[in-house]
Amino acid sequence: MSDPVIVIARARIRPETHSAFIAAARDCIAATRREHGCLAYDMHESITEPGYFVSVERWEQREHVDRHLPQPHPQAFLEIAGACVTAPPVIEVVEPRSVDRL
Repeated sequence: MSDPVIVIARARIRPETHSAFIAAARDCIAATRREHGCLAYDMHESITEPGYFVSVERWEQREHVDRHLPQPHPQAFLEIAGACVTAPPVIEVVEPRSVDRL
């Protein structure tokens, strides 16, 4: 079995879009957590920089990520998020060979 794949996304949103962004994120996260291969998915807002969000997804394999992206729920979220962000989000896919726990 291959190592899990981690997807990290960072975005800053405009204050007036906070409610719409949160609602769309909740819907997408709930649907994504039911997908085959999704091990975990959560999103966090910075307490020192309100409006700055980081999401972390953990998938069994890269192919699960690739199947997830064109699904209706992430596409709907990306459309809403696109109207909320101040700049394009930064999205990274990490395929670790090992993880050291501190």
